[in-house]
Amino acid sequence: MRIRTIVAGTAALALMAGCGTGGGTTGTPTTETQPTSTSSDGAAPKIQNPLDVKAFEAAPCSTVTAAQLQAFGLAGVNGRVNTTAPGSACAWLGSSTPAKMSPGVGILPDGTNLSTILPSKDTKYQVFEEQPGIQGYPAYVALVADQRKGGNCSVLVGVSDTKAVLVSFQSDQGSPKFADPCGAVTEFADLAITTIKAGAK
Repeated sequence: MRIRTIVAGTAALALMAGCGTGGGTTGTPTTETQPTSTSSDGAAPKIQNPLDVKAFEAAPCSTVTAAQLQAFGLAGVNGRVNTTAPGSACAWLGSSTPAKMSPGVGILPDGTNLSTILPSKDTKYQVFEEQPGIQGYPAYVALVADQRKGGNCSVLVGVSDTKAVLVSFQSDQGSPKFADPCGAVTEFADLAITTIKAGAK
């Protein structure tokens, strides 16, 4: 089961590496004792209205539309499929634009869901904070390395009992969202969930 528990950290690292900005939000969870801002009892919440993400696994860059990207501040930035990330993933490389930010969305692979990636004796995070649900779907800021002061954050969202989506965000100083990267990643996750819900009928 250890392999399953490390995928969230590996996926975040791969998403961030694909963005081409400094640092990563998370790495691979370790078994060493690390502080957690909020601990979990290890029980993943049941998803009441599961989403079918198959179509988006085939085309991860379709999780966020051009209109949504423009509203977020990334007008004209195209998504790039990240083939190095575990699962199906897309990164929007806006670090070289005036927006100075690069979000990413990854659909974690089969066998990796909230049940396998919540904090446990095998999986430690430096920061793990439960967030208000995103459109009714449970969400957690999950950081193996806390780089929020550097403009980076990521959030895990459970979309079914067997699937989770990882949304990552990197920004540089000068970005309007640098001071609140977790707010930014939550906003971007909300955009992705809106699109997935619309397409998962």
